[in-house]
Parts: sequence; structure tokens; C-alpha cells
Amino acid sequence: MTSTPPKGPSENKSKTTNAQPPPEKPEATGLLAVSAAVHDFLVQEFGAKEVRVTKISPAPHGDPGWVAEAEILVPNLAIRALNLDLTQDVMERAGYELHVDATMAVTGFEPIDL
Repeated sequence: MTSTPPKGPSENKSKTTNAQPPPEKPEATGLLAVSAAVHDFLVQEFGAKEVRVTKISPAPHGDPGWVAEAEILVPNLAIRALNLDLTQDVMERAGYELHVDATMAVTGFEPIDL
């Protein structure tokens, strides 16, 4: 049996390699990307605490993009304006139809009745 001698301090130095970082994942397209774009928009613009995308369909008339519908829970602004000392936000449900273009940017939205 042969034993290998312990590595000395000069051998413990880490080797620099020309390893490249992993390739970036291609941007998602399709239903998951539309859902993520809608979710991000509603959270950023409306402060939605909960988002549920209920419908995604291709844009009408052959236009590139998508039309999505979503339900959100947002703090009730009327209650918040009263400056009451509450331990929890009073939430209200709202619905929106959103237009998403081919680059996954929300180009328009309008409230809908739930």
C-alpha cells in the first residue's frame, strides 16, 4: 500500500479556472410568463397582497400578446384614510382585465365586475 503524503501549504492553493458562469435561462414565454407579468404588475402598481389569475387568452383579432383576468386583494383605501389604529388591514377584492404584449409588458388594464 502506498500512502500519499499530506498536501503542503503550497498545494492547498485554489486553482483558477476559466470556468464560465452557467448560461442564463431563456426568458419564459407562454402562459407562465403572462401569469408572472400580470402578478408582478398588480403587486407593484396596486400593492396587491394576493393575486389570482383567473383567465389568460390570446389577444383578439390576431394581435400579438395576451388578455388576462385577475382577482386581487388590496387594502381598503377608505378605511386606511381614516387612520384608525387597526391591527390588520381591511382588505377588499377587485378584478382587472389586463392586456399583455409579446414582450410580457402590461400595456393596459381596466377594472371588471366580479
